[in-house]
Amino acid sequence: MKLSQKLTKESVSPYFDQWAVLTAEISSLHQNRSNQTAAQMLQGLELFKALLAHCENQILPMNGHERIHFIEQHLANYAAFRQLDELFSEMKKKIAAKRIQMKNGLV
Repeated sequence: MKLSQKLTKESVSPYFDQWAVLTAEISSLHQNRSNQTAAQMLQGLELFKALLAHCENQILPMNGHERIHFIEQHLANYAAFRQLDELFSEMKKKIAAKRIQMKNGLV
């Protein structure tokens, strides 16, 4: 399957929809200082890695590997949650930009 087919809204939106659900859960866990935060964060990190694989690792936010490593090392930390949330946000923007480039024949 070509990258352009993998970057359609229909193919990538399930990742972002799942992240929206996880974000609410993780945020609540942090507010309640739960010890289950790390498990939910690991699920979110795996979801992000699945999104990267879906995009054939051709789209990655700036310092993506370093940020992923930080998240892996600090799963229960609120800062790691914010980093993962930002990675998803940046991926959404990068995918949209890539879609526009492909539509205009720039890639």
